[in-house]
Amino acid sequence: MVNDNFIGYRYRANCTTHLKAAEGPWVTNAYNDCGYRTKESCGPKPKGTTRIALLGASISEGLYIPYDQTFAERTAQSLTEALGRPVEVQNLGRVNASPIGVFHQIDEALALKPNLVMMSVGPYDIEHLDPSLLADRYKPIRATGKPDAVGRSRLGRMADLAKESATATAAAHFLFQNSATLIRIYMNYGDHADYLRKPLTPAWEARLAAFEVLIAEMATKSKAQQVPFVLVEVPSLAQTAIMRMQTPPPGVDPYQLADRLRKIAARHGVEFIDTLDAVRDGPNPNQTYYVVDTHMNAEGHGLVSRKIVKELLDNQGPALLNDGDSQMPSVNRR
Repeated sequence: MVNDNFIGYRYRANCTTHLKAAEGPWVTNAYNDCGYRTKESCGPKPKGTTRIALLGASISEGLYIPYDQTFAERTAQSLTEALGRPVEVQNLGRVNASPIGVFHQIDEALALKPNLVMMSVGPYDIEHLDPSLLADRYKPIRATGKPDAVGRSRLGRMADLAKESATATAAAHFLFQNSATLIRIYMNYGDHADYLRKPLTPAWEARLAAFEVLIAEMATKSKAQQVPFVLVEVPSLAQTAIMRMQTPPPGVDPYQLADRLRKIAARHGVEFIDTLDAVRDGPNPNQTYYVVDTHMNAEGHGLVSRKIVKELLDNQGPALLNDGDSQMPSVNRR
């Protein structure tokens, strides 16, 4: 990771790193000639290739996930099979990238001449959008020294402790196999969990209003270049756990954030892909997330990818075709 005085930091081009979550396997991250976690070059799009530019934070990057199991690469491979042509995802995702930092990357994404731009977002990303910075959103994000390569856990002090102790990690891991226990602890984290409570607090309303400003401007730039813009919500561990409960806690709605994001997207001509139901109907949360770290694991990425592929084939067929193609080929929707 190297400092960048416009977006804060980026990954070093042609670099390879190795890292792991305590609950997951060792993972190799290899970055291409632009510092994206993509095996294909970011140079001119090869003839006959469909290119998707993916924006976002750790969800998009696929933190702690083997490359071929990330939703980005799985989407590329599934679309390649369905469309009968090469599909690549240029993955601009960066761990801990703020929504304003992602906003700064829209011009970079469009410069790749993609068939479409896609951005993934989760509650954690919106939580870390400071509305007071919106007025200065065009200003560079100054580098602040060595970036944090792994980010912080979302379960607060317990997870912070777990990072320092193998025993604590194991204890938390087994404790959080029970979703009811996890949610009981999670809902004590005040503002961090308030996106689940009805009605939304003024702080979360302000964040969503600021997020809409960013999405509106990104969508306008994409439309100017006739490139569709797609927004994907990937649910948190807490949302997924609550969705699967027969009796959720009172005053809690795991769907309300998706509903608000859908309305924001509709107001600005952005396709919205809601992956909540796909994840809800999959295996238990302890099989689709690292329950201490709270990032989605490879199983979860597979669920997200399948929903994205279906929605893109259904709604973005013309955009997925290269210039000059007059019709969408028959597709394999396995």
